[in-house]
Amino acid sequence: MTLPDVNVLIAAFQEDHEFHAVCRGWLERTLRSDQAYGCSELVLCAFARIVTNPRAVRNPASVAEAFQFANAVLRPAHAVRVSPGARHWEIFTRLCLETYVRGTVVADAYHAALAIEHGCEWITLDSDFGRFRDLKWRRP
Repeated sequence: MTLPDVNVLIAAFQEDHEFHAVCRGWLERTLRSDQAYGCSELVLCAFARIVTNPRAVRNPASVAEAFQFANAVLRPAHAVRVSPGARHWEIFTRLCLETYVRGTVVADAYHAALAIEHGCEWITLDSDFGRFRDLKWRRP
């Protein structure tokens, strides 16, 4: 099962993003497929926070537009909401200690732990996720 990073969703949403075509294509294929894919509500929250922020993007979306997109990602029957489970904190702690993360990279470790715990392949534009052993990841 795949699990997209916020950067993939942002690129798929924003037509002026340099990776829009690649990410939009990946997302459309994923939504049309019958294969299960994961959705993290924390990722969707970050998506809404970023695409509606005029300091973060050139053409901020309205809150309604952001949630329309997020709901379209969650709507298909084969979308699986992925949340931290019983092993998440243990995996997250291990990743942080093994890779000496700090600052904003702590959030990356949190998402990596979520993907590892659920056996998901993390779909991201950020090659820095390669630092986390046991994380299966790739670009869209």
